[in-house]
Amino acid sequence: SENRIWVDYSKIPENMKDAVIAIEDKRFKDHHGVDWIRTFGAVTTLFTKGGSYGGSTITQQLVKNITGDREVSLTRKIKEIFRAINLDQRYSKEEILEAYLNVVNFGSGCQGVQTAANLYFGKDISQCDLAECAAIAGITQNPYKYTPLSFPENNKVRQQLVLDQMLEQKMISKSEYDSAVKESGHMKFVGKKEDDIATDTPVWNWYIDAMFEDVVSDLQSTLGISEDKATDMMYHGGLKIYSAMDQNAQSIAESVINGKSMPYDKKIQTGYLMMDYSGRVLATVGRRGEKTGNRLLSYATDSQRQPGSSIKPIAVYGPAVDMGRINYSSILPDEPLPNYFGPGKPGPNNWYKGYYGTMTVQRALEISANAPAVQLCNMISPTTSYQFLTEKLHFTHLNPKTDGMQLAAMALGGMNGGVTVREMTAAFQIFGNGGKFYDPYTYYYVEDHDGNVILDNRDKEGSQVIKSTTATIVHRLLRQVVYGSEGTGSGAAVSGWDVYGKTGTTDEDRDSWFVGGTPYAVAGIWTGYETPKTLSNSNTAWAKKIWKNIMTQYLKGKEKLSFQYDPNVISAAYCTDNGKLANENFPSVKTGWYERGNLPSLDDRKTSVSGGTGPEDGSSSDIGASQIDPQQPGDGQNQSQPASQGGQENSGPQQDPGFTDPFERGRDGTQITPAPGTRAAGKQKRS
Repeated sequence: SENRIWVDYSKIPENMKDAVIAIEDKRFKDHHGVDWIRTFGAVTTLFTKGGSYGGSTITQQLVKNITGDREVSLTRKIKEIFRAINLDQRYSKEEILEAYLNVVNFGSGCQGVQTAANLYFGKDISQCDLAECAAIAGITQNPYKYTPLSFPENNKVRQQLVLDQMLEQKMISKSEYDSAVKESGHMKFVGKKEDDIATDTPVWNWYIDAMFEDVVSDLQSTLGISEDKATDMMYHGGLKIYSAMDQNAQSIAESVINGKSMPYDKKIQTGYLMMDYSGRVLATVGRRGEKTGNRLLSYATDSQRQPGSSIKPIAVYGPAVDMGRINYSSILPDEPLPNYFGPGKPGPNNWYKGYYGTMTVQRALEISANAPAVQLCNMISPTTSYQFLTEKLHFTHLNPKTDGMQLAAMALGGMNGGVTVREMTAAFQIFGNGGKFYDPYTYYYVEDHDGNVILDNRDKEGSQVIKSTTATIVHRLLRQVVYGSEGTGSGAAVSGWDVYGKTGTTDEDRDSWFVGGTPYAVAGIWTGYETPKTLSNSNTAWAKKIWKNIMTQYLKGKEKLSFQYDPNVISAAYCTDNGKLANENFPSVKTGWYERGNLPSLDDRKTSVSGGTGPEDGSSSDIGASQIDPQQPGDGQNQSQPASQGGQENSGPQQDPGFTDPFERGRDGTQITPAPGTRAAGKQKRS
């Protein structure tokens, strides 16, 4: 099994860094990801003498370890070369070497130099001397053959080769070399101790794993101590931690994700997190399958993936509404942007293979159109989106050099960095709590061994990151993703409850997301393969299905609760072809939600216009009285029960538990009088 403990670059001794460079890639500091001298030599050897390619730099080896691609072919080698060059452009030599020293196989189940030092010498890597570093560095070429626990003599030969190279490359002096060679003659290796292999250590659930890491991190920042010291305090400091876990929610999430209602392909993984609207993490599951250890990699809190279209509400539409650049029914261009893919190459492409020319903001979100999102992001600038995500919503893994500049990253989620399920879930809370952001927390407070409170998450106030009116308007937009006739999130509707949310899939359907909320909780889920590859069409729908299944069980038996909407947001009917307030001459209308005093202008056309791209949602865009229930939650009235869903993507319109007659009243009961010449909605039938 894999055994890895990440160690920062500053804590790795220079001898360890030099030893690896000396034996694996002596021109590492000079090349740009690929050592062409070694590469050409390896290719020449391949065609003259046969054998493997060889010639891989540290950067190329890191690529191989990250991607898991170990196929022996010229095609794979070419891909590896380009990936290495790209990696070298994006990261510093120190970052690349740090990652390499933390992920490479050092034999006997050790991934990274820290676990290797722990196992072979019973100490941290920072305490290892020159001879010990050389012994570890020598293992990587053949971890089975050179592990010192099984083949100490093989390791000794390899260790001395490393020392020879370090001396030849003038990384060490002759006296240092002689001392290390002498030590290697009687070097002892520790191996596993009896206490390390005890079988009665309890396995924590995924929530406790996340809470442990949160406390360690907060101890470091609050007390100004190292990670090692903070971890030692957790195990031996007598701390008392008051967990924020909702045991019922955690139990439901675990039973669903490890139950039978999951993808048949057991290699499809998932990460899930649920929280309330004031920052409390209620439940989290880090991966599918039985949990067999503690402090494992979690796909919910650790793994960073591209979010696809689920980024659109928080990076583009939310900020644009808040800035006053758009309203609920503003018209956006659904057409390619020049030079999107490079000079003379317009884009992006829409999933529906074409462009409508124009569409409203509402429809663009409902059908998850790409071109309007990119056009809007271009209007407000990717930098604005990036700053909102990082400064207001506290995303921490985005790449400022690329993600902060690229339309694809901010508008469509095609990032060089990535996001976690935890970050996405926390971001979507703002559309259910009036625009406030609370940092997610997994514990209420922590006491030291004397009962003093040393960490405290109670009574923390959120930050108002968007206006309350903006939160209400975007919330209404995201409800149409679930309840609209073309909504991509229709499979997430929960019977009897108001749901808002957004789907997301990445290029080639490698990742599938759903992030959304109900009045009690907001939750996010990612599904995909550990090593990214395409999900089938049926498998991309699993994110919505699992989200719905967990949320349905969590809400069962709870007292009915409605979202609180800003009273300064009112409803009105708008024309679907131009986004203006409707009059009696235009049958194709929908209900829009607008800030009081900031409504669109009235459509003053006298006759209906035909032609164009057709109704906003195809043949069924007209709204009549039979479709509008004026007594629904969010309007101070009783709630009706929406039909339960089968969980299929684009499974058709769902009954919206929050429809309001746009000609009768606003959310707060205010009467809205139709403009002169308009008629009451409901005089026409749904086509």
